[in-house]
Amino acid sequence: MSDWFEGLDTTLGMVWSQIEAAGTRAPARFAVFASVGRDAGAEARMVVLRGSDRQRAEVCFYTDLLSCKVGDLAQNPAATLLLWLPELEFQIRLRVRAQVQSGAQVAHLWPDIPPASRRAYGGTPPPGTPIDAPADHDPTIDPARLAVVVCGIDQIDTVCLTGPRHHRALFLRADGFGGQWLAP
Repeated sequence: MSDWFEGLDTTLGMVWSQIEAAGTRAPARFAVFASVGRDAGAEARMVVLRGSDRQRAEVCFYTDLLSCKVGDLAQNPAATLLLWLPELEFQIRLRVRAQVQSGAQVAHLWPDIPPASRRAYGGTPPPGTPIDAPADHDPTIDPARLAVVVCGIDQIDTVCLTGPRHHRALFLRADGFGGQWLAP
């Protein structure tokens, strides 16, 4: 085998190398997060991955504690994260169970959040509330509104479009992420 996408172990290794780089300025830091909305419809939005733990098979991102996604996850923690890495022509789909942490569990993270990014946590009225004009939102920063969504990975589904053949692989937590090739 000459390319990383030709082996299950090397494909899974590439997944984790990309996810672990997400805390930096790597392309994998941006992901589409899809969950079930309160009205049972699908909801998708962009999030920025902030950390990962390969041993625990987890990734995390930050959000405002009063955002709609937090309420959605309280009702149904099943979700999907989708990453697209254009230079590698590589899609990573993570099926996850999300858990929201807040308050004292995450307060230690606040000092490391850049001042310009802190405005994402707080404000009146809360995210998603209808307003008449943009000026009707007061962007007051509130450290108590920082929440961390920790996503336990149950399934990794990859598609690589590099090379003469497309490659698709599935890795399940239930079997230790051993891997199985799938038709692309």
